[in-house]
Amino acid sequence: MATAWWAEAWLALTGAVRLARGDRGGMACFDPTVEGFWHSFRCGVLCYPLYLILLAFPIEIGPAPELDPLRVLLVETIHYVISWVAFPLLMIPLVDWLRRSERYFPFMVAYNWCQAPQTAVFALVALAGGVGLLSTEGMLIADLIVGIAALVYEWYVSYVALEVSRPQAALVIFVDVVLATILSHISSSLY
Repeated sequence: MATAWWAEAWLALTGAVRLARGDRGGMACFDPTVEGFWHSFRCGVLCYPLYLILLAFPIEIGPAPELDPLRVLLVETIHYVISWVAFPLLMIPLVDWLRRSERYFPFMVAYNWCQAPQTAVFALVALAGGVGLLSTEGMLIADLIVGIAALVYEWYVSYVALEVSRPQAALVIFVDVVLATILSHISSSLY
């Protein structure tokens, strides 16, 4: 059973990397079923340690505020879980509106697994800053570049997985960005 889980994860991560390289064939690596949808949330578990790296090495502009680390961890962990659940919920009416309901599961499976490469790259930037390989300005620039690349990547995943037009794929990413911004503001106001 564990071997099957890792084999499925490895195949899905391979698909995520293939999509990151612009290879539509990466979609064949995902299980687009209801079961595959639920299994794709395992990627959230795999990415959580990388998320902790991002929390451990934030980009500090100016003096770092005095924060309770346990409270930050608790708030950000809840934020992390909510973000993994909220976006799939928002996508249900959006795919209905786009008349792509039949593409919901293939899209969500691909989208979820595609979080791994993005999170890994953001964590590498955070680590590079944390160990002093990048200055604050270097981290800001690297983070901006990675952020833009992540948006383009998610746009491509939306475009390919939902089989929608380019502007419709951009709308999906807009919804994702708005949700992430709202959740981040709420989270940061809690510590």
